[in-house]
Amino acid sequence: MALGLIKNLIKQDVAIDLGTANSLIYLQGEGIVLNEPTVIAGNSLGEPVAVGRKAKAYLGKTPPGMIVKRPMKSGAVEDVDAVSIYLRQIVEMARKRRPVFSSKVIICIPSKLTQVEKRAVLDAARDAGFKKVFLLEEAMAAAIGAGIDVSSKIPSMVVDVGGGTTEVAVIAQMAYLISESRRIGGDDLDQALCSYMLKRHGLRIGPNTAERLKWDMGSARSEEAEALSPCRVGGQNMAQQIPAVVDITPFDILECFTPLVKEIGFIIKDVFDNLEPAVQDQVSSNGIYLTGGSSLLRGFDEYLREFVGIKVNRVESPLETVVLGAGEVLSAFGAYRAVFTN
Repeated sequence: MALGLIKNLIKQDVAIDLGTANSLIYLQGEGIVLNEPTVIAGNSLGEPVAVGRKAKAYLGKTPPGMIVKRPMKSGAVEDVDAVSIYLRQIVEMARKRRPVFSSKVIICIPSKLTQVEKRAVLDAARDAGFKKVFLLEEAMAAAIGAGIDVSSKIPSMVVDVGGGTTEVAVIAQMAYLISESRRIGGDDLDQALCSYMLKRHGLRIGPNTAERLKWDMGSARSEEAEALSPCRVGGQNMAQQIPAVVDITPFDILECFTPLVKEIGFIIKDVFDNLEPAVQDQVSSNGIYLTGGSSLLRGFDEYLREFVGIKVNRVESPLETVVLGAGEVLSAFGAYRAVFTN
């Protein structure tokens, strides 16, 4: 115990789920210590003013002289410099002390990033001060975080629906039997709401309003929509250029979300249908393990159960599963060496 504490004082390894919508940090010996939106605000000189929640508050209402960025898009680095600054800032927020020696860091990434996109993550992490950087695919991290024995010969199917990507994988013996990564997730639901409100009501709403509507009134099935109440939404009337309010119902949002929810269902079903019959039987017996922040949409698990035709297990902490898996890898680093992509 004392030896472990001394080691953490000298060197503290880090796991980061660098997500499109939110980023989480796990410190070895402490657990999850930070969960912040992946947003950075800077001044006209490019100097950081705010990160995380404070920066996100400016989205859609950015004051003059400030630039607000979401430096990750669909799971990939869109702005290397901004990601480097963001990583440095959130790690400083997470650490109460600075280790004497630089730590190794595990960063979770989507499984279908190109080599150029992976290089951008590595460059950003090294620019942020990390020398030993290991990339771990989100589907593998999610499986480990969900408590699946990824070294087992028995295959397990995990689905991670995040802000920017949907990851689907069948895993056995620390390898993928099949995997798929598509750039569709919770951000697409928010954007669909913004487009819907503009087209149907001529009302422009910001991304924060769209996200709030998604969680307050959004659902994947009519059964859940029926239990929700209509609400009033404020925004900018684009025809008259004045503030305005419109009434919408949970079924309006359901209509808006249905094409995207169905698309995610088809991704999962295609992966399942391409498995060998024996593997299908094993996956059906265990069910799909569903994780990721966007999996919390009302009725989403039941929708997938009906759509794919097998049971769906929504994990206990879907927002944290990926970074918890990466943290588990930190604690047994040697045993998991086979899972890294670099």
